[in-house]
Amino acid sequence: MYIKIGDKIRKARIDRGFSQHELGTALGLTATAINYYEKGKRKISIEDIYRLAATLKKPLAYFLSEPDNLSSKKTVPKIKPENCIVNPVKIPVLGVIHGGETLWPEQNILGYLPVPGEKAAEGLFALKVKGNSMDGKGICDGDLVLLRRQDHVDFIGQVVCALINRIESSLKIYLEGEDKIILRSANPSYPDIVFENDGSVVIQGVYAGVFKFP
Repeated sequence: MYIKIGDKIRKARIDRGFSQHELGTALGLTATAINYYEKGKRKISIEDIYRLAATLKKPLAYFLSEPDNLSSKKTVPKIKPENCIVNPVKIPVLGVIHGGETLWPEQNILGYLPVPGEKAAEGLFALKVKGNSMDGKGICDGDLVLLRRQDHVDFIGQVVCALINRIESSLKIYLEGEDKIILRSANPSYPDIVFENDGSVVIQGVYAGVFKFP
């Protein structure tokens, strides 16, 4: 069964023009994990199948149906995200954050996103992305990006939500150099934003994944 699902993942990924690395980044997984899924070497959870379906813009039935049944005229019941996740916990979805120009995310709650219970323990929250500056990381306009609350990066080059001058927030790649902090987009159309390392940039959260919807 895993090999059949893996073949479908590979085909859907290629159809969307994603590399294994790009798909893994979009899902918060490693390229190795995607490779194992495609080769049927690793059991895939129903929540990951749901996220794959949303990211690759395929119906859930595409991955779960047997090949002979793909053309069946039977109606496939709609499955809500919360029904695909074991022991779901809802995390808040906060106001829109620009993936292009900086924008302070309004701290009103737009809604809630169901995630596995163990994930909620990581202090996750979600922000809706507006703009295309992070397209190169698979984070696109309209996506919900998952962020883990913390005030530091785990490594240089990590995607973060950064508070700039205590006024605006932006989703960017965090870099450092010569006593400077550099916030870089994943789209060459946007220039780097450079700051003195004087507290003008505060990390609010680090990238933990992205949800895409058809």
